[in-house]
Amino acid sequence: MNRWLLPAEMQARDLAGRWPALALLFALPATWYLAELASGRPWAIGAGALAMGWTSGAAALFAVLGARRADPRLVQAGYRPVDLAIGRLAVLLGVALAVAAAFGVLIVACSRPDRLRDLFLGLVLGGLVSVMLGWAIAVLVPHELEATLLLIGFAGIAPTAPGSLGDYLPFYALLRFTDVTRPSPAPLPLVLHALGYAIGLAAVALLVWHRRVRLVGERRSRRGPAGGGRGRPGRARAPRA
Repeated sequence: MNRWLLPAEMQARDLAGRWPALALLFALPATWYLAELASGRPWAIGAGALAMGWTSGAAALFAVLGARRADPRLVQAGYRPVDLAIGRLAVLLGVALAVAAAFGVLIVACSRPDRLRDLFLGLVLGGLVSVMLGWAIAVLVPHELEATLLLIGFAGIAPTAPGSLGDYLPFYALLRFTDVTRPSPAPLPLVLHALGYAIGLAAVALLVWHRRVRLVGERRSRRGPAGGGRGRPGRARAPRA
C-alpha cells in the first residue's frame, strides 16, 4: 500500500469534518460571480474566477498551518515527509479541481460563454497555482492573520496592477483566460506562465516545509519521549491494556 494514502486520508477526513468551510469554497466565488452578473458587469466571470482562486489558496494555507504540530510527530513516528506532502497535495488539488469544475458548470449555465476551453483551462490552472501559493505563504509566514492578509493582497492587486506588472503576478493566467472583454489569448504562454509559477512556488514551499518538519522532529527525538526532562530522555509509559 502506498504510504501517502494514509496522510491523504487523514487530510481528507480533516477537511470533511469542516463541511461549512468546504461549502464556502464554492459559495463565496459563486456569490461574487452572481452578484457581478446581476449588476451587468462584463468582468463577472473574471471576478468570480479570482475569488475561486483565493478560496483554493486559503484552503491550502489553513490546511498547512493546521498541521504544523501534527507533521513533525508523523515524521517522528516513521512517515517520510514526501509521503505527507504527496498525500496533502493530492487532497488539496482534488478539492481545488472539484471546486473549479463546479464553478465552471455554474458559469456555463448562467453566462453561456463562447470560449469554454479558455474558461476551464483558466480555472484548472488557477486552482493549481492557488494551492501552491497558499502552501508557500503558509510556510514562509507561519501566522494565520499575516498569511491571510498576504494572500488577500495577492488576489486584490491582481486585477488592478498598473501597467504590465499584472503579467508577472500568480493569478495572471487565471484572469487572462477568463477575461471575456478581450480577444482569446494564445494558450501556450499562459499555460507555461501558470506551470512555471506552480513549480516555483512548490519548490519553495516544499523545501522550507521539509526542512522545518525534519528539524522539529529531530529536536523532539533528542528530548526523548514525552515525560522526559529537557535534554534528557524520558521514560516511556507502558501502553494501557
